[in-house]
Amino acid sequence: MKNMLKKNSTLFYAMSLAASWAWGTSLVVGMETMQTKGIIPFVIWALANSLAIPLFGFIAYRIPNLERVVNSKIVMIFTTIVSIFCLWIQLNAIYQYLCNLSFMTEIASKIVSVTIIFFMTVALYKNGLIKSIFIDNPLWILCYLLLIILIICGFVGNVETYDIVNYTNQSEIFWALNSCFILFSGPIMCIQNWQMAEKLKKEKKMKAHYLAGVLFAIYMAFIGVLAKFKFNGIMNAILIFVVLCVALSTADAAIVSIQKIANKKWGTIISLLAIAVWNWVIPMGVMGLWTTMGNMRKYVAGACIIVAIIMSYIQKRNGKSDGNEQEKKSTIEVNA
Repeated sequence: MKNMLKKNSTLFYAMSLAASWAWGTSLVVGMETMQTKGIIPFVIWALANSLAIPLFGFIAYRIPNLERVVNSKIVMIFTTIVSIFCLWIQLNAIYQYLCNLSFMTEIASKIVSVTIIFFMTVALYKNGLIKSIFIDNPLWILCYLLLIILIICGFVGNVETYDIVNYTNQSEIFWALNSCFILFSGPIMCIQNWQMAEKLKKEKKMKAHYLAGVLFAIYMAFIGVLAKFKFNGIMNAILIFVVLCVALSTADAAIVSIQKIANKKWGTIISLLAIAVWNWVIPMGVMGLWTTMGNMRKYVAGACIIVAIIMSYIQKRNGKSDGNEQEKKSTIEVNA
C-alpha cells in the first residue's frame, strides 16, 4: 500500500479527503435542500461544502499555533466526542436506508449496520490512516459510477420530476449562509484531517486539499442534478449502495481520528463501545445528531482560531521584547 501511495499520492490523498468529508447523509440532505429550499440555498450550501477542505488546507499551517491548540487536551476531548457522533451518524445513515428495502427488517438492518462498521474498525487497527486512504479510493470511485448510473436512470427512465424554485423564502438563504460556518469549522475539528495535513506537509503534497475540493464539487454537482428526479424503485435501490459507500468512507475517518487521539488500542476500544451503544442513540435521528454536533463545533473551532492568533501575538510581542532587551544588553557591553 505504501509503495502504491508513493506513486499516486496526490490523487489518492485528494480522493480520501473528499470521501471522508462526504457524510452518509449528504446525498439525501443535499437533494432535499434543493427541493425544499431552492436552487440558491443549495448552491451556497454546496459551494461551502466544496470549499471546506481547500480552506482548511490553506489555513492549517498559515495560522501559527492552530494545530497546537486543536491538539490540547480540552479540545481533544471535544474532538473525540465529535468523532463518536460522526460514527453514530454513519451508522444511522446505513441503518435508515437499509430499512427502506422491503425484505429488510429493522433488527436485520441494525445487525448489518453494526457488523459492517465493526469489521471496518477491526480492519483499521493496523496501519489505520494508510488503510483508510485505500478504503476510501475504491469506495469513492464506486460512488461516482453509481451516481452516473442514477442520473442515466433519471433521464432515460421516464421518472417524474420536481419543480425547483430559486428559493422558497429569504430565511432559507440565511440558513445556507449560517451553514457555511458549520461546514468550514468541520475539517478543523477532525483529527484525521490534521493527520493528513501533517503527512501532506512532509511530502509537499498540500495541493491535494485543493484537488479534493474539485472532486467534492463534482459530487455536489451530481446531487444537484439528481435533486430534479422523483426516485423510482430501481433508483432507490441504487441509492442505498451510494449511501453505503459514502457512509463507510466517512466512518473510517472517524475511527482513525479516535485512534490518533487515544492510541490504537484504546481508540479501537472506544470505537467498538460507540458502536455497541449506538442502538440507544437511534431515536435522536440523523439530523438531530448532525445539528447538535455541527452547532457545537463551529464555536469550538472559532475559539481555537482566536486562541491561536492571541498566542501568536503574545509570542511575537515577547520575542520583540526579548530582542530589545538583548540589543540593550549588547549596547551596554559595547559602551563599557
